[in-house]
Amino acid sequence: MNREFTCFLLLILTATAQAVVPGVQRDDAVELPKIAGAYTLAVKDEQCRVQAHDAAGAFYADQTLQQLRREHNGQLPEGLRVTDYPRYEWRGLHVDVSRHFFDMAVLRRMVNTMAALKLNRLHLHLTDGPGWRLEIKSYPRLTSVGAWRKKLGPGPHEWADFRIGPDFPEIYGGFYTQEQMREFIAYARERHVMVVPEIDLPGHAFATLVAYPHFRLPQFTLAETQCGRDILNVEHPEVIQFAKRVLDELMAIFPEDTPIHLGGDEVDTTLLSREQQRKFIQMLVDYLAAHGRRAITWDEAAENGVRGQWVMLWRPDKLQMALETGLPLILCPLSHFYFDYPQSESPGEPGAPNTFVISPQKVHSYTPPLAPQVLGIQANLWSEQIDSAERLFYMAFPRAAVMAEHAWGSPRRPLNNILLDWQQLLKRWPIAR
Repeated sequence: MNREFTCFLLLILTATAQAVVPGVQRDDAVELPKIAGAYTLAVKDEQCRVQAHDAAGAFYADQTLQQLRREHNGQLPEGLRVTDYPRYEWRGLHVDVSRHFFDMAVLRRMVNTMAALKLNRLHLHLTDGPGWRLEIKSYPRLTSVGAWRKKLGPGPHEWADFRIGPDFPEIYGGFYTQEQMREFIAYARERHVMVVPEIDLPGHAFATLVAYPHFRLPQFTLAETQCGRDILNVEHPEVIQFAKRVLDELMAIFPEDTPIHLGGDEVDTTLLSREQQRKFIQMLVDYLAAHGRRAITWDEAAENGVRGQWVMLWRPDKLQMALETGLPLILCPLSHFYFDYPQSESPGEPGAPNTFVISPQKVHSYTPPLAPQVLGIQANLWSEQIDSAERLFYMAFPRAAVMAEHAWGSPRRPLNNILLDWQQLLKRWPIAR
């Protein structure tokens, strides 16, 4: 059922900060489509009326009103009518909290900024070699051991430098309790952002292996598993039990409509064959499906033959392969949307070493493929070189503001307009500084 709000009532209900948002999808009298987030607004006789199918539409209408007021010196143009709706269901940002831990205050800032940009999926990379970040009560050593490591000095570090565990004079790390995560999920939902968890399986598991060494491949010592060999022994019955119990706890924490990301990437096929990988991930995809839950994997799992999941495509050269599977796709190509890469060639510019520049101009130039199976797009922030909240926000923005134009599906505004709007936002709203 459609809901109508006056602008006055809408602003009381949403009470959001000043926001920068993508340009509107339509500016004529197109009928309001029945999709999540759609809304119309009309200005007549100095009054504004907003119509929306759902609370998300009302929320996004407020973002647009804030933008229009900034563009017109606090006023709304008489006779204005906007019909606006998202092109993509999935408008995402990925944050790696494994390599560097970001507390809930930082994640709340990220959610607030995303909501202003009409981004609606926060993908949390909760586990990887350097740390396990979510409490799992069935396996307490994942966080009592795997969430901590020896504190290292400033500067870049190699994988071999990391020492997992709490038994060092100075340690670094942290984790989220299940209660903290539930509270954060609710906070994000109020801002129409879904928090999507990722537990990376069966690779990137060094923190897991330090906590539970018998899960490793039998041909390696624990020390030998650290660099590229940190792979779960998927033939071990207890590893299968472990994976299912972790998923059980995730399903108890995250709402039923939230998909669960299983990873499935970057595992050496000489150590674990494609068929072993396929069989293991397929079992977990099917396990989630049997519980009414959707799985996501990286594109390697689809290439290995896993079916029934949504696929995150990070390797642009695998686009045709992914399209041919017929599986729903979320596009996060490293060529345009890896925001841990440098933004410019300026001396001292932070970013992953030995990588190319992904400038705001390059993000702006991206053209998503026209395919009905594309659910949306996402930018990824891997945190090897992102060791503070200040750097996290510096690397994310304003590139995420540029990506939001694609994610919402707006007619593409000139890049300078987007960047100027972002600067105006920062003058009023220091949330992303």
